[in-house]
Amino acid sequence: MKAKRMAISLLVAGLFGVFCAYGASNVQIPGFQVTMPYLMTVFYSRLLIGLVTGLAGDVKLIKRELWNSIVRGAVLGAIMSVGISFFGGAHLLIPLGMIYGAITDFLATRFGS
Repeated sequence: MKAKRMAISLLVAGLFGVFCAYGASNVQIPGFQVTMPYLMTVFYSRLLIGLVTGLAGDVKLIKRELWNSIVRGAVLGAIMSVGISFFGGAHLLIPLGMIYGAITDFLATRFGS
């Protein structure tokens, strides 16, 4: 494990977690009440994306390194976002997780080597 890659992944994911929790607190989903535990779950999910992408530096899905990081981050972001998307109408969190994961993994790969 590369400490610099992990630090970048967790920092970027933490920032995305704050951004995503803020966005979730302002969204109006019919029949859904936003609570503090839900917002903490959203933040924690984004932080887990950072942890997983930080650990997945050696996983190869495609040959080109930077494109691999984008694809790998998107896949990991989608997987880690499935759990929080089950709350009523929160399916938007999966594509956002894919975007956050791709950006997090790309930055960790680009600057964490």
